[in-house]
Amino acid sequence: METKLSIITVNRNNAEGLRKTIESVFQQTLSNFEYIIVDGASTDNSNDVVSDKCLMINGETILNGVRVKCISEPDSGIYEAMNKGIKIACGEYLLFLNSGDFLLKDDVLQKVFKPVHTADILCAGCNVSEKGKVVWTSNPPLNITFGTLYKVGLAHQSTFIKRSMFATLGFYREDFKYNSDIDFWYRSIILHEATTEKVDLIVSDYNLDGISSKEYQTEEYKNEIKEILSQANFNKFVADYESWEQEKQSMEIFYWAKQNKGLTIIIKLLYKLTVWMNKKK
Repeated sequence: METKLSIITVNRNNAEGLRKTIESVFQQTLSNFEYIIVDGASTDNSNDVVSDKCLMINGETILNGVRVKCISEPDSGIYEAMNKGIKIACGEYLLFLNSGDFLLKDDVLQKVFKPVHTADILCAGCNVSEKGKVVWTSNPPLNITFGTLYKVGLAHQSTFIKRSMFATLGFYREDFKYNSDIDFWYRSIILHEATTEKVDLIVSDYNLDGISSKEYQTEEYKNEIKEILSQANFNKFVADYESWEQEKQSMEIFYWAKQNKGLTIIIKLLYKLTVWMNKKK
């Protein structure tokens, strides 16, 4: 039977986060998936966590019916590590669940794959947490548009991507430090019209201790976004979107005032009073 899903966990020096992630994966009731851990030659006790929980480092095994693979070697950053995971994955869909992130419920993957999916990208919800508390929930709309990606984006911790997409469109950019996943969303969904499907579930929890969440105000981060949006005249999309947003906000105020009849009457009276006073001058 074809492996339905490959879960890829990237880790470097986050042993406790890795432990939480691994435990949430092995608690899943879904059995038809594989688990890949890509460690960047950690110097903490991450390898001890891996050995304790599943297998020897740089090896492969079957644990409770789940094929588990582990690599531990130096890399240039998170996106080279993610690409390594993609290259050894066998699943139809890929889910990137990095150390510190975890699956919310034991049966959540079983619920995701209970129906048959054909879309290139499955978009589910994700809790965003800080210091153990949920501060926001990312819940994608039914249709993913340029505005969706520009305004809120997609959480890769709850987005399932067909592995064949990377064979067709190429891997994550390793010259980017923060935003290769964002670049991939624009390339796949906007430029190549990849099909998307909303999965009405909150799948995972994303820990804000991640590198991109801490450094999104750096010049390097901003320059990567600028480079992404300079592709294929995306800057024109941005101008149109910003203009539409401003018009939408102004119209919302108008309709709100129109629905409040008492307020509308007061505004009209104030307008007439202003006109009358100007005439008196």
